Amino acid sequence: CYFFILGLRVTVLLTSSLMVLGAGLRCVPVSDLEIRKKLIHGGQLLNGLAGPTVMNAAPFLSTTWFSPDERATATAIASLLNYLGSAAAFLVGPLVVPPPNGTAQLAAPSNTQHIKDRIEAVLYAEFGMVSLIFSAALAYFPSRPPFPPSVAAASQRLSYRRSFCRLLSNFRFLMIALAYAIPLGVFSGWSGVLDLILTPIHVSQVDAGWIGFWSIVGGCVVGIAMARFADFIRGMLKFILLLLLSGATLASTWFTLTCLTTVTHLPLTT
Repeated sequence: CYFFILGLRVTVLLTSSLMVLGAGLRCVPVSDLEIRKKLIHGGQLLNGLAGPTVMNAAPFLSTTWFSPDERATATAIASLLNYLGSAAAFLVGPLVVPPPNGTAQLAAPSNTQHIKDRIEAVLYAEFGMVSLIFSAALAYFPSRPPFPPSVAAASQRLSYRRSFCRLLSNFRFLMIALAYAIPLGVFSGWSGVLDLILTPIHVSQVDAGWIGFWSIVGGCVVGIAMARFADFIRGMLKFILLLLLSGATLASTWFTLTCLTTVTHLPLTT
């Protein structure tokens, strides 16, 4: 959060450079598996350091560049487009890297080498895309518009230490932060291993990828539509958030009960 004081440009360049370095470390061609493992873990660490800053940049971006009647939509688009990358990952994994179906096939040297080559191709492609985004931001990404769109965008901000202390002593802020962080953390961890979660109920990796893809795409479409609705009708943001969180709770409960076929005896179909 401290980087936001330095401006959006510095923040974006710094975080994207961490992502480029992290993606590059995962692509270093070394034969020693122990060194390769350390490089991959180091790359994931750098990417993880950039993640929270990027995920929290959307509100600051919308406040800096957009008027009050456009901020909910701008925040939703900037936040939810991040999830489209996760949706693409659900497709890239099963479609590019073949699943090791069976220990006999996995033990075959030719099959193992083919899977390894496909994984490396995905890593190189990710490194290329991250490098392209970093180059575009380096070429042109201003910190602020020529004219502030609102009073909030032009107001003087508090120092980092003072702001941090005031937020920690604000009970309402802490409750809002928990309400945002807990569902997001659970969903992020759960969706990342969706194929493993669905394996015991005999759902293939490809089907699990499509389930994850369409669930995220549907969430993005509905989220942006609801944000646009919130911009048109002011004063209903809390009601909309409660409605969305209630729907997510009911859907997650139904999904869980459906997977517990031995307990609930509910029909289970793809």
